[in-house]
Formats: sequence, C-alpha cells, structure tokens
Amino acid sequence: MSTYLLTAIPSRDSDKTASVVRSVANLDLKTVGSNRKSELSKPVSLSEELRDEFSKMPVGGFKFHCPWSRREINLKNEKVERDLGMFCVAFKDSTLERDYLHQPDYIFKYSVVLGWGIGCCLIYIQYVNNAYLWYTGAIIDTIAFLFLTSLLFICWYKKVCWWRSGKDEHRRYSKLSCAIFNTFEKIQHSFVLRLTVYMMIILCYYLVISLILINCDQDQYELDIIQSKLFHYEMDPFSCFHPWACTNMMALILGMSYTFARIPFALKTFIGCCEAVFFVLIVFFQFAFIFEHSSTTCPFLKAEIAHCCRVCMMLITMYAKERQSEFNTKMNYKLNLDLQHKQKAADITNQSIIILLNNILPSHVVEVYLNSLAHHELYYENYQMVSVMFAMLTDFHMDLPSLRVLNDIITEFDRLLYAYKEYYVVEKIKVVGCTYMAACGLDFSLIENPDSTSKFGSASLSFEMEQVRSRQESTIKDNSNDEVAFIMTTFALDLMRVLSVCNKTYAEEKFDRALSTSEIRIGISTGQIMAGVVGASQPHYDIWGNPVNMASRMESTGLSGLIQVTQETAETLEEFDIQCSYRGLTFVKGRGEIPTYFVGIDKDLSFISRKMSHIFGRH
Repeated sequence: MSTYLLTAIPSRDSDKTASVVRSVANLDLKTVGSNRKSELSKPVSLSEELRDEFSKMPVGGFKFHCPWSRREINLKNEKVERDLGMFCVAFKDSTLERDYLHQPDYIFKYSVVLGWGIGCCLIYIQYVNNAYLWYTGAIIDTIAFLFLTSLLFICWYKKVCWWRSGKDEHRRYSKLSCAIFNTFEKIQHSFVLRLTVYMMIILCYYLVISLILINCDQDQYELDIIQSKLFHYEMDPFSCFHPWACTNMMALILGMSYTFARIPFALKTFIGCCEAVFFVLIVFFQFAFIFEHSSTTCPFLKAEIAHCCRVCMMLITMYAKERQSEFNTKMNYKLNLDLQHKQKAADITNQSIIILLNNILPSHVVEVYLNSLAHHELYYENYQMVSVMFAMLTDFHMDLPSLRVLNDIITEFDRLLYAYKEYYVVEKIKVVGCTYMAACGLDFSLIENPDSTSKFGSASLSFEMEQVRSRQESTIKDNSNDEVAFIMTTFALDLMRVLSVCNKTYAEEKFDRALSTSEIRIGISTGQIMAGVVGASQPHYDIWGNPVNMASRMESTGLSGLIQVTQETAETLEEFDIQCSYRGLTFVKGRGEIPTYFVGIDKDLSFISRKMSHIFGRH
C-alpha cells in the first residue's frame, strides 16, 4: 500500500518555543463539561474567593432598597437572607426552625444568673419603695427567691464542682451530685424544659410586681390628695406605690423577657408586647390617677406619657437588639449547616476520587501520586524481581454480544484479582482487547496472618499459596523475592479455573454457543522492571522492561490452555515443586531462539508436582 510522510519547517524562534513550553507546564487541567462552547473560566486566587464569600455574608436583618440602587448587587445578600422571616426572624423552613430551637443552649446558666440578679433587684426595689409590704409580701417574695436560687444552684453546681476538684476528670461524685448534673443536662438540652423555666421566671417577676398593685388602695390615695390640697399639708406621694419604681421594674422585666436564647423570637416578642400593653392599660385606666400625679421626665410631657415612653422605648430597644442577635445566630447556624453539608459532599467526593484512583492506580501509588501531582513531579519505581503475566482469550470475535460476554469474564477476573491484590499485591496493569495484563512484586508484601484467607473460600485463593507461607516460616527471606513467580503462576492457574466455571455457566444458557470461549493463552516472565505513572489527564500506571516484552512473547508464541514461561521462571517454579515441561527452542522477536517451558497442569486444572511425576515415571 502507498504511504506518505508529513514534513514541516522547524521553528527557529527559541523564545516562542520556550513560552509555549512554559504555558504547557503551567496548564490547569479542568473537567470538560457537556457545554463545550463555554469559555474557560479565569483562575481565581484563594484570597479573592475568600473576599467574595465574606462580602456575601449577611450582617443585619433589615435591608432598605433605594429605587436607584442596582438590583443585581442586592441579590447577593437576598439570596442568603431569603430563608429568614422579616419581623420574627424565623426560618421559613419549619424543620430547620425546629432543629434550631432543639439545639442545646450552652449559655443557659448565664441567662439564669442574669434572671436571678434581676429577680433580686425587683425584690429590693419593692421593699425599698414600699416598706409596708414587708409582712404581706414576705411569703410570695420568699417563694420567688427560693425558686430562682434553687434554679441557679442546679445550673451552676456542676461548674462549681469542676472548679473545686481542680478539673479532675477521674473524681467520683455522690448520687445526689450526679442527679443534679443530669437535671441540668436535661434542662439544657430540652426545648420544652427551657421554655417551662423561662415562663416560670417571668411568672415569678409578675408575682413580685403584682404585690405593689394589689396592696394599693386607690380610693384612699385620691382622698389623701384632696385633703392635702384642702388643708394645705404635704402628704406622702408614695403612700400607695412609687410609680417610677413600678415603671423601672416593668422595664427590667421587659429586658429579661428577651434574654434567654433558643426561645422562639416570636414568643419573646409576643410576651414583650403583652407586657407593654398591660402596663399601658394600668397607666391609663387602672391606676391613671396615681401616674398622673407622679413626676415627669420633661416639663412639657405628661407624666403618664413619660411612663409609657420609657417602657415602649425599652421594648423597641430590646426588640431591635435581640432581633440583630437572633439574626446573626440563625445565619451562623444556617452557614454552619451549609458548611457541614459541603464538607460531607467534599468527603464523599474525596472518597469517590480515592476509590477511582485505587481502581486506576495501585494502592501504594495513590497517596504518593496525589502529593506529587501538585508539584508536577515524575513518579517512578525500580524493582529487582517482578513477575509479569499476559493472558489472552483466543478465538474471540468482537461484536456487541461478545462484548457483553467479555465484560462478564473480565469482571470475574477482577473479582479474583481483589483477593490477590489485597494479600499478595498482584496488580492489574491494563486490558488491551482480549488480553489481560497483570504483575506481581510491585511493592511486594506477603500475608502475615495465615488464617486471613479463609473467608474467601476455595473460589478466591488456591491451596498452593500454603507453599509460600511455609517457605517464609522455614527459611529466612532474602531480597530475591522469587515467590512472585509462584504467586503469578498460581493467579494464572486460577484465571483458567474461573474461565472454566464461566464456560460451564454459558453452556447452560440459551444463546449462541460461539460467544463462549474455553481457550486462554498465558505467558509469564520474571525479572527487573521499572514502573511509573504517565500522563496528567487520565493518568496510567505502566511497567517497562525486558520481562514485559518477554511475557508478551510467551503469550503470543504459546498454546491455548497452557502457561508458557521463560527458563528463569521455570527454574524458580521448580523450587516450589512444580513441574515445568521443556518445550524446546522458540523463536522470539528481538531475542532469537530461546528455551521455553510449559507449566505442568493436569486435567483438573491443578499443578503437577515434580515428586508425583517421578513416581508416575517409574511406574
């Protein structure tokens, strides 16, 4: 046939060539997607990515959009904030909101300390401004104080014990101490218990402040005011109760209503609004006369309005402050969830990549390859003793039905290889057409536990491997690693057994008998080789050396149903009591005529022992 040669004038521009080489060396390989017409994205540095992510993080709840502002700029923050409500700052996803509320409140004990302090302040204000309540309110105040103190004791008992013991983790505590520890843990981790404690604290506050209002005789107070004006004497303006003391107490209660975390913000806002409305009703309706005759904060402002303004401003301030805190807390929670999901996805991706690499590359190469790839380093290995095998299915005509059969056969070969790969470091190099290439001795290590292979059964590992174990136990292992030839030959024999089982299975199926093949031709050679990883895209682990070429020649010049080996491999197998029959001088391309041998295999697909062959020869 006619052939042609393509010629070109070599470029003399060395600078241009060097720039091309540098551009290839710095090539950033990316996965090619389905949209091939899209342009390659420009490389973005890590600092730019972090700066972009920080710019997208929300910092507040309210966003006031101007008509002239660009819509695409606001979309960044709106994309993050769309999961939260506007006023109650609740997740629109009810499941996410429920999960957030059921998270443990690790600052619960600090909220209890603040609640206990405010309760003490309320009791102190009550007694300072209303001395006549000392006897009438003693029972209720004592109950409220004991409840707050006992709650404080339960929440801080574990921390105090931890401090007193010098942070000794091995100290043993009494059953009572353990019961208190468990009680606090249950309250801290239970949303229902935290909500119950929150409502009981608010109830205690209202019991304290209600004593002032209940014991006030408004009619007597009005009569005293009228008499003081008629008879021109100064009366006690706080004979009923101190209006500003009541206002300050209500402001403290409002502040405490927003203090506890992991309580629905809508519930806290509802309670705060109810408290404000309740106070306004008291000021303008129930005790309007008392608040009207109290002092004001401004000469031009009515006293009752001044009282309401202080409480309402407290409500608005606490709402804005707590809404900002709730917004930041929930956004952090949402971002942490997204980060965890990304980490899980990244872990799954990394595991998938490692699994794929382990299927492409030997296991001992994967970690080194991943570390060396970033530095564009060349990975290679030199081995003194490696056994190489080529196994080819003969008379196999490739078409779609035959491809399915070939896939089944190669899959069964790979299942067998899994056992050898895990315990005897037999590596599959590649499959070319109907030829299966494998090698033994790459990072060679033999099994240490003799009983470990029992779980695979007779279908995965052969009994001939016991010879390798007994050889290791009885002799000192040298650096020759001549066991690789025996392991590789045993693996080849097991391939023949697997193919025999496949043929029996195909014989029972109703399809074209021409698809099944019972012939396999195997060649094995042993010696020094070099291995390495080539390529940046779809990297390939391959081996080079004289044993590779010789194993390929042993397969191509061999006979179906037999294993042909070189003279060096045959001498090694005879040390393992395996008979090797001399075939004669065989012409090998590049080497001329060399002596070759066939491994002794009987009809049951087992090795023929040299001792047994001598016995049969004498008979």
